[in-house]
Amino acid sequence: MSTTLRRSLVPLLVAGVLMALTAGLLPASAATGTYLRLAHLSPDTPNVDVTVTSFGRPDWSVRLGGVGYGDVSGYQRIEPGTYTIAMRPAGADPASAPVISATLDAGEGNAYTVAGLGKFDGLALRVLNDDISLPPSGQARMRVVNAAPNAGNLTIDRAGQPVTGQAVFGGATDYALVPSGASAFQVSPIGAGPTELSVTLDPGGVYTVLVLEREGRLVAEVKADAKGAEVVPAGGVETGFGGTADATGTDSADTEGSGVEVVALGLLLAACAAGGLFAAALPRRRRA
Repeated sequence: MSTTLRRSLVPLLVAGVLMALTAGLLPASAATGTYLRLAHLSPDTPNVDVTVTSFGRPDWSVRLGGVGYGDVSGYQRIEPGTYTIAMRPAGADPASAPVISATLDAGEGNAYTVAGLGKFDGLALRVLNDDISLPPSGQARMRVVNAAPNAGNLTIDRAGQPVTGQAVFGGATDYALVPSGASAFQVSPIGAGPTELSVTLDPGGVYTVLVLEREGRLVAEVKADAKGAEVVPAGGVETGFGGTADATGTDSADTEGSGVEVVALGLLLAACAAGGLFAAALPRRRRA
């Protein structure tokens, strides 16, 4: 084999080493992880503290303090298993009885939003299944959560055509496929004029439209659930529940991910160094 040919093969050999060494070590994508986010969508419920505890790991918990109406956390990666989500009045003793609680059976590869929905006298914590799978090429996926009590049932239209099913107060529609790009949607409560919602939906994106009431006005806010089948957290994994979160214990999924990234980086550097030594060891072509 000529020296020139051997030199040209060095990048390919290094790339092969990298692929072989890191294929099973890089962190799993969101589509194969398990994710949870939290939301306060009850308009007449005061601010609350939300606590997430694990049945399988009694020493692990996450607490969000002072969560208000319309707040939606980023996603937190969690291990598959059973969790309790509890809401207490803001500032209440964490050992006191919760105002409301719910159980989440989190499965591998799924994403969930647990939201306080409805009015205070009928407050419920609902587990919403978030479909973060990749939409068809050139399309996006969207659903509507109705958290506006005085609006009644809602429809979302685009160019006069319904986009999603009817959204009842305290409920969520199924996801619907919509064209990506800049769009103008009309949020139409029964018996009232529509509210215009201009939004740009990325190809491969998954979105939740929150319909809220603020100071007597209907407000629609768009939250990105996923981009390209990967969830959209607010910050890093450890702070996915938001900057006010207090975490106790250790989430092994997070620490394992950090260790894997370090190992992968080490392998990358080692492989690059090996490639450089290999190239240096090749006999230099004699000058004519």
